Amino acid sequence: MIALADVAVVVSNAQASAKWWTDNLGFATHTIGSSGHAILVAPPGDRFVLHLCEGFAPLEPGDTGIAFVTDAIDTLVARMIKGNVQFPEPLKKQAWGQSAKFADPDGNIFWLFEMPSRMVRATSNSRALSPKRAAAKPRARPRKRR
Repeated sequence: MIALADVAVVVSNAQASAKWWTDNLGFATHTIGSSGHAILVAPPGDRFVLHLCEGFAPLEPGDTGIAFVTDAIDTLVARMIKGNVQFPEPLKKQAWGQSAKFADPDGNIFWLFEMPSRMVRATSNSRALSPKRAAAKPRARPRKRR
């Protein structure tokens, strides 16, 4: 078996970057190792994580090719703009929906797409269970053989 672990994004300051993701997108921060070896951010309850890599490689600002989806793009973009997030490609309507590209403080550019609620919900439901949801989910009991 193989699974995607994380997607690395090179940043100049992992702690500051984690705070930026938390403040502007509501992401949760996860730290691996007592010395803070790895700092990861993710939407709450999501199994997809960004590994904020500080000092492992040179900064290479630009398009990451990493995309996020939302069913409330107008509200999310307004909140991000209020937090002084830069949009190299501002919100625009297309025949298929709305999209934008935003940049983190190091110039890494991320995509943002609006999708219908049912599609965002389906994506959300395919995620790994958060620890709280996993604890609440009843386990299937094996059938007794007769």
